[in-house]
Amino acid sequence: MDEKKLKAIKNELLKRIDSKSKVQQEKIERYLNLVRLYYMLDEAIEKHGVMITTINGAQRFTKPNPAIAEKNKINASLIALGKDLGLDTPPPVKETDDDVSELI
Repeated sequence: MDEKKLKAIKNELLKRIDSKSKVQQEKIERYLNLVRLYYMLDEAIEKHGVMITTINGAQRFTKPNPAIAEKNKINASLIALGKDLGLDTPPPVKETDDDVSELI
């Protein structure tokens, strides 16, 4: 994932939290780190495939790429951290003067 997309994600996340809270800022950095790892695992899966062949002495066997299991763990961590950051609720809608006049 390129840094431009990560910066856009970071900016969106910063709008949704108390930006003065160092704890919330740290959580965003952890979230972004997990996103980086998630896409690195994606690249590894694309490069090596979903199944890999392991050679152990005279034995040769095919097994699922371990990056898939790790990707699932990171996905679960992203979801949990996202909930902790309040990402499971939609962002607040800002009222405009037009919205108020429609109610009158």
